Amino acid sequence: MKNYILPILAFSLITLSCTDLVEELKSDLPEDKARAFLNENVNFDVLLETVYREFDSRYIQHAGSVWLLQEVSADAAIVPSRPSGWDNGGVYRELHTHSWTPENAYIIAVWNGLNRGIFNATNVLSFNPSDAVAAEARFLRAFFMYTILDLFNQVPFREPGDDLLLPSTVLTGGEAVEFIIDEVKAALPLLATTGPAYRATQNAARALLAKLYLNKAVYYQRSNPQFDAQDMQRVIAYADEITEKSLDFYWDSFVPDNNLNSNELIFTIEGRGGVRSHSLWVWWHAIFPTEMILPNGGGWNGFASTPEVYDLFEANDVRRYYEHPITVARGYNAGFLTGQQFDPNGDALPGVVFTKEIPTLVGATLWNGYRPVKYIPDYANPGAADNDVVLLRYADVLLMKAEALLRLGDTQQALQIVNLIRTERNASEFQSLDLDLLLDERARELYWEGHRRQDMIRFGKFLGSWTLKTSSSDQYLLFTIPPADVLANPNLDQTPGF
Repeated sequence: MKNYILPILAFSLITLSCTDLVEELKSDLPEDKARAFLNENVNFDVLLETVYREFDSRYIQHAGSVWLLQEVSADAAIVPSRPSGWDNGGVYRELHTHSWTPENAYIIAVWNGLNRGIFNATNVLSFNPSDAVAAEARFLRAFFMYTILDLFNQVPFREPGDDLLLPSTVLTGGEAVEFIIDEVKAALPLLATTGPAYRATQNAARALLAKLYLNKAVYYQRSNPQFDAQDMQRVIAYADEITEKSLDFYWDSFVPDNNLNSNELIFTIEGRGGVRSHSLWVWWHAIFPTEMILPNGGGWNGFASTPEVYDLFEANDVRRYYEHPITVARGYNAGFLTGQQFDPNGDALPGVVFTKEIPTLVGATLWNGYRPVKYIPDYANPGAADNDVVLLRYADVLLMKAEALLRLGDTQQALQIVNLIRTERNASEFQSLDLDLLLDERARELYWEGHRRQDMIRFGKFLGSWTLKTSSSDQYLLFTIPPADVLANPNLDQTPGF
């Protein structure tokens, strides 16, 4: 009988409480006994927490995040080099201008981080968990897989117990989306019916299924998706099955302690004020230019909005401008920071005058570009904010339902949903609706939430032109695979065109 060598990962995730247990682990055990020992002693809370922590820096960051790939490669966010830096070897310019290469360090970081999330979720399933724990792990794994599919179209995958010395299976395109859909469907009835948005629930599974069916045609054929009526019906059905969620005041979804303040949140990354740090504080540093505005210092001052996104808003739209009590106390507004900025006393900050236009990607001024304040800073906990980072929320689900209805030809019902949202946001009602208007409304409602590239691809707009970006070829509908992984796994291919 061969000996079973305990993996380092499994060793680190088991609750060790005494010297005898350590000594037992140091010995070589037969494989069946080692497996039984692991299954009896594994701490599933720790295992699941490891998976949830993979969302932290991988989905929102100023570098190497899903947010970066989804927003900076689209027409929403822009990162010119400035006197404060932000050249970073040209990685941001490559994303914005659609000129990235397989060596782009931030793309490689996203690929590696998402695959680590899949691995850690699969690891949970390796230890004979309860049905509830298994469902949670399968949902989290499916979310990582969906993100890799969306960005790269190739999803490395292993079943629990697969030989790690052999190349992983790789699911692609339509095959991958069908697998992910089946995984989420299988997990859904075993997930918790209620719970905080930072844990997987049945509502989170329904929202993800709606997202998967809405984008399913893209994953089969990105350059010319053909939307199936049955898929659109499923989007509507899953949207309608979401329970106990409703539209709420817009900014309540982004304040500190938003998990308790907003009824829109469906799936989030937990922020625990003063206890658990996630990457939101880095994001604040990337946007804000002065100590007056930024919690706990400032001066990074890199990211800005494109003029295209800002110009979509009406003047009274609360999403564009809102005097939130937390921000007003510091001298600024929620929404977009434009023009002259002021200190908490109402005195003008010398020289801090934001301009809408950004004339260059290389050598912009400190003040080129309007700055979105999407999350209300947590000044009580500047290094470990209490804001939960939003991945899925109810307004997005309603807009997905409206899009599905519109693609089915039910313009009137789609218009009612969009106007419901617009009225809630203090914007005027539309008199008619088409796909272009709906895409614009998604830009207004969901700006800087990590959806823009995906939306633009689905609507056929991603390869077009916008500020400091010319039209691009369809090879840029996908990101590149790290060259080292292509060499190591014969089942992986480099993205066509690279």
